[in-house]
Amino acid sequence: MRREKYVFTSWITALAMGMVGCGGSGPSTPQVTTSGLTKRVLITNEQNGAVHLLDAQNDKFNRSLATTSPTRIVTSGGQTVILNSGVASISVIDDSKETVASVGVLLNPAVDVAVSKDGKTAYAAVRNSGLVEMFHTSDGTIVTTASVPSITRLVMGPKGLKLLAFPDDPQSLGTNPNSFFVIDTASNTVAPVLGLPAGAQPYTAVFDPSDPNDTTAFILFCGTECAGSAAPRVAKVNFATPATPVVTTVGGAPILGATVGLLSGANLFVAGTTTSPAGCPLTACGSLQVINTGTLTAGTAVPITDGLHTQMAITSNNHLYIGASSCTPGTVVNNLIRGCLSIFNTGAAVSSTNPLFPAESAFRPDLNVTGLQPISGRTVIYVIQGGELDIYDFNTDSLTPNQLDVVGHAVGVVQIDP
Repeated sequence: MRREKYVFTSWITALAMGMVGCGGSGPSTPQVTTSGLTKRVLITNEQNGAVHLLDAQNDKFNRSLATTSPTRIVTSGGQTVILNSGVASISVIDDSKETVASVGVLLNPAVDVAVSKDGKTAYAAVRNSGLVEMFHTSDGTIVTTASVPSITRLVMGPKGLKLLAFPDDPQSLGTNPNSFFVIDTASNTVAPVLGLPAGAQPYTAVFDPSDPNDTTAFILFCGTECAGSAAPRVAKVNFATPATPVVTTVGGAPILGATVGLLSGANLFVAGTTTSPAGCPLTACGSLQVINTGTLTAGTAVPITDGLHTQMAITSNNHLYIGASSCTPGTVVNNLIRGCLSIFNTGAAVSSTNPLFPAESAFRPDLNVTGLQPISGRTVIYVIQGGELDIYDFNTDSLTPNQLDVVGHAVGVVQIDP
């Protein structure tokens, strides 16, 4: 059983210095000091309308920044972009100043956000308007918009040259069915990627970093996992010419699910849920598969928790953390319950303890894993599950003695320092 958490309350720190002396003068203008921390993490708290700044070297809360129901969070180029749930705006934090630098006003609430490599441009997927809205992060002014019907997910290329936009239920698009869209970040033009398998449902992407133009990615097709008419699959797609892409489908073992992926060296790890793979030790299982990107062949599926998989991170010792939402819960034992987190040691054989399915408090409002962040230079990973922050030692894949309590409901986590 995990130890009781220590509760910390964090506040925005403001120092108002007054002039003192003989015949003293009036007070000077109040100023906000920065934390001076060298290893910082930001955590969104949807319930309390705050972004918490943490000292990630010592696992301590430092202060909070006020926003409006913040959820998803992404960072690049010294700027952090936040999706404000349920309201028609996004927020931008200037990492160096540790303040909310700007707010971009949207036509409708966003469902996803992205940020350019240099941190100068924020992107908001506004599904109900069928638009990707683009903003200057410095002041929140709009750059332009790109039309993408039913836009739901955004994936930025590693070079920042292309942004991929994935509609909800692409097989049902009236125009250009079964497509995803590519946005050129220099010209802000958008084009559908055509000629993809009917009913396979392109869901998200993992870019091939060896392509200097950001025009090659491994596309994850969720298929029957997300209301498609075809089986899930993964394909390597070169979309340098979107109208006539080069599509190479991964062979080997059948892909059982594909909604999240991570590339590590020559291995592409893919997770999802359709039917439980062989050897499932739980009531219901999802699948983890390893694809050799050289031969484009998939290995046998490894059982993990079921649910919708959207989170994946790998630690420096090659332990793969996989998070899902809406999974089938385990049995409550001593007020603990197996949730939606799976941990797979990629250097060890599959066994009764690999993957590992950690338990969490049964008193949390949900079991969803919504954020994963390994902390650089340390052997810990921050896991957001059930609206709480859990700090794991990834050498042992167990909770550390020092745990923090997020008062509210945590959703996203990013590290903003190397």
